[in-house]
Order: sequence, then C-alpha cells, then structure tokens
Amino acid sequence: MTTSDNSPTSSSPGADGSNRLSAARDWLSDRADTRLGRLALLWFRRYFEASRNSGAAAASYATLSVLPAALVIIAIFDQASGNENALAERLISHMNLDGPTASLVRDLFGTTSNNLLAASFTVVIGFLIWGLSIGQLYQDVYARSWRIHVGTATDQVQFTIWFFVFTGVIALLTVVASELKAAGLLALFPVWIAGSLIFWLWTPRFLLHRKISRRSLLPGALLATFVVGGAVATAPLWIGPTLNQNAKAFGSFGVMLGLFAYLLILITISMVCAVFSPVWAEWRKTEQERKAAGGDPAVAGPKPATEAGE
Repeated sequence: MTTSDNSPTSSSPGADGSNRLSAARDWLSDRADTRLGRLALLWFRRYFEASRNSGAAAASYATLSVLPAALVIIAIFDQASGNENALAERLISHMNLDGPTASLVRDLFGTTSNNLLAASFTVVIGFLIWGLSIGQLYQDVYARSWRIHVGTATDQVQFTIWFFVFTGVIALLTVVASELKAAGLLALFPVWIAGSLIFWLWTPRFLLHRKISRRSLLPGALLATFVVGGAVATAPLWIGPTLNQNAKAFGSFGVMLGLFAYLLILITISMVCAVFSPVWAEWRKTEQERKAAGGDPAVAGPKPATEAGE
C-alpha cells in the first residue's frame, strides 16, 4: 500500500508565492543598486523617518489658522484697493471656477471684507490654538532630517514670526495668482523664483537657529522652489476642475475638502523637499566613498570587514 506525500514542495502554491516574492524583492534590490536608485531609497527612508505624518497635521492646522488669517490680509488689500470684488473675480477666472464654486468664493471674500473685525478675532483664536504648532512641526521635520537637536526658550517667538511670514506668503500667493492673466506668467516668473528661494532658504535657517549653513540648505530650497511652484502654476489644470466637481456633488463641504486636499498636497511636497538637503549631502559623501573604495560594491563585490567598519 502506497501513501501519498503531503509535504510541501517547490511546486506547491505556498512555495510558489514565496518564490515569487523573493524574486520580486531581488529584482527591486538589483534595480535600486544604482546611483539614482540609492538616492531615491535614501530620500524615501529619510522622509518617513523625519515626517511622522507631520504633513497631515500641518495641513489641518493651516486650514484652521493660516487660511482665515490669509483671508483677512486679502480683505484688507481689497479694501485698500477700493474694489472688494476684483480679487475674487480674477481668482475665479484664473482657476476656471464656475457655478457653486464661484459663488462660494465670492461669498467667502465678501463675508470676510464685511466682517473684518469678527474675522480678525477668529484669526487670533486660530493662531493661539493651532497656528503656533505649524512652525514647530516644520522645525521637527528639519531637525529630524538633519539629525540634530534644537529647542530653546525663544522657540515660541520664532514660531509666531514664522506663522505670520507664512500667512503673508499664502496671501501674496493668492494675490499673485489672481494677477497672472493680467500681468502674464513670464513677467511674474523671476519674482516667484527669487521670493520662493528666499523663503525656503530662510525657513530652515531660522527654525534651526542657524545651525545649518545656507549652502547646505540650497538643494532643498531649489527643489521646493520649482516643485511647489510647479504645483501652484498648474493648479488651474487640476485643482480648479476638482473644486467644481466637488461643489456640484457636495456643495460648500466638497469645496472645503478640495481646498484641504490641495493644501495637504502642497505642504507634503514642501516637507518632502525639506528632507532633500541632508539626503543630498549624505548621498554625495557615500558615492564618493564608494568611488574611492574601488567602485560599486554591487559589481566589485562586498567590502572587507575592516573597510565596512570604517
């Protein structure tokens, strides 16, 4: 009498799945073991090590504090210009908004202008409860990405200054976006590049108490300038239609969800760029060491134990 062998073999479903997983892992490891692949992996790991979901928290706090403060600044600008509806109309035209979304934008700007005192009081409350935490979140991301420790008794003052500078930038960005069709994108492009580069150099330098040099911070500042700038410049192509669709489906609630998602995307991009400078410096140093050691270990073989410990 013969007995069947029920032990798993390499042809069993479980073994096949394990083999496929191992093969996929080996394939990814081989493809990532290049200069660009090592940079991407280092960047990916450092971002998740440094961010700790800070993007979502910063976007939530900014929605509750920065946006109301920016609306107040814009309302003051409108009153000073003598035409309270001009900015809203230009912004609607630039973002290609229509229907309920356009009506909501008009009501939002008009309500803030007509109730400036009450809106200012709301800004103060939002700043005290949520606004101060945004600067701390960015400080933590920068500090963890550079693997340094910061924290002094003056940090709250720094967070206050950074909050109002950041709010002013958001308000200015809104005003500039509304003027794009009138002035032309090319005319404002150099101004955007210069202003954005200064802001993204100043932010980590200021929040980290000048522990990192401007030269070391330059790669991340350049990346943020062009990537965040590109997201803002192309916003009419993707955020405008999204807001219109959300307004038709969910009304004002859908518009607020769309704005929150837009802010979350921009803040997350800025934090991804924030960790790039230390990653770039570490990657360049590692690649120079690899070259000095005789080339790519994936080709030349593993280092001796004495070299690996150096």
